[in-house]
Amino acid sequence: MFGLCVIVAIFIISLAFPGGWKVGTWLFRYPDYRTWLKSDTAKYKNIQAIIASVDTADHQFDSLLLVGSDSIAKVDSAGLPPDRLPQASIDDVYSGTHPFEFPQGQDTLLFPLFRAIDQMHRRNKPLRILHYGDSQIEGDRITATIRNYMQKNYGGQGIGFLPIVPANDLSITFQQDISPNWQRVSVLNRENATVNGFGIAGNLARYAPSGKADSVAHVRLKPFYIGYRNVRTFTSARLFYGPAENPFTIVVNQTHTQRMMTRDTVSSAWWRFEAPQNSLDLSLVSSSLPDLYGIALDGARGVAVDNLPLRGSSGLDFTRMDTAQMGQMFRMMDVEMLILQFGANIAPHVVENYDYYARRFVRELRLLKALKPGLTIVVVGVNDMSQNSPEGYKSYPNIVKIRDAQKKAAFEAGCVFWDLYEAMGGENSMPSWAFAKPPLAQKDFVHFTIGGAKIVAELFCRAWEKEYQRSRL
Repeated sequence: MFGLCVIVAIFIISLAFPGGWKVGTWLFRYPDYRTWLKSDTAKYKNIQAIIASVDTADHQFDSLLLVGSDSIAKVDSAGLPPDRLPQASIDDVYSGTHPFEFPQGQDTLLFPLFRAIDQMHRRNKPLRILHYGDSQIEGDRITATIRNYMQKNYGGQGIGFLPIVPANDLSITFQQDISPNWQRVSVLNRENATVNGFGIAGNLARYAPSGKADSVAHVRLKPFYIGYRNVRTFTSARLFYGPAENPFTIVVNQTHTQRMMTRDTVSSAWWRFEAPQNSLDLSLVSSSLPDLYGIALDGARGVAVDNLPLRGSSGLDFTRMDTAQMGQMFRMMDVEMLILQFGANIAPHVVENYDYYARRFVRELRLLKALKPGLTIVVVGVNDMSQNSPEGYKSYPNIVKIRDAQKKAAFEAGCVFWDLYEAMGGENSMPSWAFAKPPLAQKDFVHFTIGGAKIVAELFCRAWEKEYQRSRL
């Protein structure tokens, strides 16, 4: 009866005040009776061609042979020799792929990075790519498929950089078992404004003493066996930590004991294994442990791709972090590229003009580029987001403005831009993702499902591959 009374009350109010009830400067929204009495008549984008343009099973670029690129021709998955493969231009092979965009006259921005990839055999550690984003990439969504593509095509293994205390249990790749005396401290929590540095992930793990002279804190990492094979093993583990009052002891896999000293800056403990490992067990013993910024599980060489979500961020929080510390870790970890994927947290704040966001975002981009000479940044634009209306689900009215502000900032800072909004279908495309069978987006019409995130990553990788092949002609 209570529920029925609420429904009747909302129906009466929506009759009297359709579209919302304004009281002073406040606008109260509620379900509109017109959405109850009418079927969904909105026309949504047909995304079948977009879905069909990617290989949703796995990456298979080996079957491509481009004109003028005989030196990189490979035998395809069926075992056909290169001379039997069809010849095609880049535009033909990647028709329908939404490309990367560049500032005017700078369409070779990615070429130095591609050359570094081609010369990775000269490195004694992986080339590193950091994927920053908001909740859209949490749990290794999107990042996992990009990592799989990079490591299959250029070598490498391992999940990459992991925070000690995860933000949640949503990971589709790795599971973490830690002792309860670790606390997560994040740059996004305003009460942590006095913390000097948060490492590259924007958060750290702080030890909470148990009262004993020497307490033991545990960190155990183990892969889920539902993800890509290349992340299930690693041959290198590197722990990054901050200053501490006293030295501390680390016991690795319950067999190897190591005494660690601390400095005034970021330090690391690095272990290389002769045989691939599929789990890591660390026990840290001390009366005052340092802050831990995270641990990287990698291969000896190849590419490492790190998933670094900042839930709630709009991409404007890097200036609140210790830039000297971040620059130091970028150099220690051989970071060559950043992928920045933000914008969803700006959409609910509808304003007429987003120049303020472009100005603040370009400042963030310039700060990041200054941390390490030659750093490449690819900005991924905001995806389509929908809200309910009497006519059905429609794109937020400000999505294009936010996208344009991001592109403007990227070009002003000398960065590459990839338009996810257009790549996924443009206006009113998100409902098609959410209503797909199986669903490719969640029913909040903002976030992709695991399957949808995989397709988004595949679209990104096709745009990447197109530029990589273009650089080699």
